[in-house]
Amino acid sequence: MADDKQIIQAKFGAALIRLRQAQHRSRQEVVNHNDISLNALASIENGQALVKLDTLSMLLQYYNTSLEDFSTQYVDAANNSDFATLMQQSITPDTRFFILDTKGATPANNYSDQDFFQYHWNARQFNKMRTGDWFIYRRPQGSAKFWYFFGAGQIGPITHDTQGNQHAQIINSIAFTYYLTPEDLADFPWTFRQRTRQDWQHFFNQYGMTEIRPADYHGLLTIALDQMNGQSLPPLTRAMVKEDVAVYRDIHQGRFGVTEKIEPHKQRIGQSQLAELVRLNYSYQCAVTGIHTRPLLIASHIVPWAVSPQDRLDPSNVICLSPLWDKVFDQGLITFDASDRTIRLAAQVQADNQLYRELAPFKGRKLHDPVHDKPKEEFLAYHNQKIFKG
Repeated sequence: MADDKQIIQAKFGAALIRLRQAQHRSRQEVVNHNDISLNALASIENGQALVKLDTLSMLLQYYNTSLEDFSTQYVDAANNSDFATLMQQSITPDTRFFILDTKGATPANNYSDQDFFQYHWNARQFNKMRTGDWFIYRRPQGSAKFWYFFGAGQIGPITHDTQGNQHAQIINSIAFTYYLTPEDLADFPWTFRQRTRQDWQHFFNQYGMTEIRPADYHGLLTIALDQMNGQSLPPLTRAMVKEDVAVYRDIHQGRFGVTEKIEPHKQRIGQSQLAELVRLNYSYQCAVTGIHTRPLLIASHIVPWAVSPQDRLDPSNVICLSPLWDKVFDQGLITFDASDRTIRLAAQVQADNQLYRELAPFKGRKLHDPVHDKPKEEFLAYHNQKIFKG
């Protein structure tokens, strides 16, 4: 019963956050116009307290939203996907939830961990996970200060050997197109453990498997699904989820070709997966200006999507840019020199004095390199010669 209450608190809290953000209001603004304290509102939105009916009525009146609209548009928004429905239908009172650390298939683990395919561990260190349990993937980055959640799934059939090594198939998985970072979760209301350090040291188990409570899992998945639903016009169907997982595996295994779906919107398969990987590679910063406001960061192709289908998913054919720089790069008003990756401006930029003032301070500066997948010289050379307006 306690876990059920926490899930309801988290669900209504997340819904009230979505409603407030949809109306572009701050918590302080809501508090200024209603009979509620800042601490009380924060506790409700963070899932630490269950909103009372009279408080909910007061807030909905302030937001000019009916209870019916709130329920359908905000409370149920996180369940607007086949994945969430599948997960809810498979959960039993015995289901457990985990955070699983993985570095993917590496020589250190004999390639036993393959994202969204299989996971291995030793029962002598950890013997709690069973077929049917659910998990969220965490990618450590060598420092407790930065890591990210990049997907989720369910534990399928488990095999074991005489040394206690367990090998589980991964089923019903979802590859996030919005990675959850420590910044996203600074105020997350964890219930499985109290967070006592800002740098996250000793928060997750050192051996890479951390059991969490249902409310934690539900809350994390709600945040990820909300972000993903906001990225695409069509609903997040099971087919799209399956497709995203396949594209994730293709990118990480060096298969970069992709086609376009034949649909009214001609949705580009894999663009959202690739875009999030590129933003991560550039440490969530514009490669020119250093702007790090995440919603403003765009994955900008060097060789256009339509020109080279075999390179569409190659992260080294994409640069993380802020909107102005993405647009002028796309229009050939700037380029990055293939030999030294310095910024060059087209002559016609000077015809627009304001635009020139915006771009000129960066002329001759070097593009900031990503952590992985630096822009290939051949791709930059194509842009220099075929797109740049000189």
